[in-house]
Amino acid sequence: MTIYAGPMTMHKTVAIAAVSSLALLGLSGCSSEPDYCDQLDATEEAFNELAETSIISEGTDTLTQRYDAFAAEVNSLTDAAGDEFSEETTAVEESLDQLNSALQSAANLDLGTAAEQLGPSLEAVSESAEALFTSVTTECS
Repeated sequence: MTIYAGPMTMHKTVAIAAVSSLALLGLSGCSSEPDYCDQLDATEEAFNELAETSIISEGTDTLTQRYDAFAAEVNSLTDAAGDEFSEETTAVEESLDQLNSALQSAANLDLGTAAEQLGPSLEAVSESAEALFTSVTTECS
């Protein structure tokens, strides 16, 4: 026994199929976030560890280790982002270079003097990192 669907049922079926296809295309068009969004959390975490380092109680060796970890995360973030945040990235890289120089000269100082000497460099890293994080977060939201 054959049942004739008729023109109205056929139009409904075609319309439902078209809507379903558009919905699937729409979902596939909503690509996931850029790769650098995944890297943002790790970079922020490494920054927080660096920023929370107490030179007086933890020493310059700990600060140097956290500097290295943060610098590596920044490199991963900027590699993933390409040129998208070049201005902010340049500022972070310059502030990291300043901090590295300050770390080199502070290595043989007493911790109080080292903390005093490293303060401005740490502040510059903090400001530039926050600007980078703000820009990346805006694009990842």
